[in-house]
Amino acid sequence: MASLTPKIARFLLIAATLICAIGMIGPFKGAERHLISVDKAAHFIAFYGLTLLTIAAFPKRRSFDLACMVLMFGVAIEVAQMLSGRGAQLGDILADAAGVAGVLAPMYLQRLRSPPIVERRQRLIDKLPVS
Repeated sequence: MASLTPKIARFLLIAATLICAIGMIGPFKGAERHLISVDKAAHFIAFYGLTLLTIAAFPKRRSFDLACMVLMFGVAIEVAQMLSGRGAQLGDILADAAGVAGVLAPMYLQRLRSPPIVERRQRLIDKLPVS
C-alpha cells in the first residue's frame, strides 16, 4: 500500500502540471479570476499544491531539490508567457516562490524541533539492556 501513494501522487502531479501549464500559457488569460479574484493568490495556491504533490510523488528525493524544480517550472511558465505575447511578471514568480516556501517552511521547522537521526539512534542504543 505504501508504494501506491507515490503512484497516485505522480498521476495527480502530471494532471495538475498540465492544468497549470495550459491555464498559465494557453489562451485562458484571466480565467483564474472566476475561481480566485487575485492573480497572485492563484499562483500561490497552484505552486503550493504542485510542491506538495511533487514531494509526495518522489518521497526518496530531497525536498529542497524538488522544490527548486517546481520553482524553475514557474520561471519557465513566465518565460513562455513573455515569449507568447502575454505579460510576464516578477510578482508571479514571487507568488510561486511563496507557495513553494509555504510547503518547505513547516518541514524545516519540524526538522529543527526533532533531533538528528544519529542522536535518535544513540538514544535507542543507550536504552538497550546490557548483557
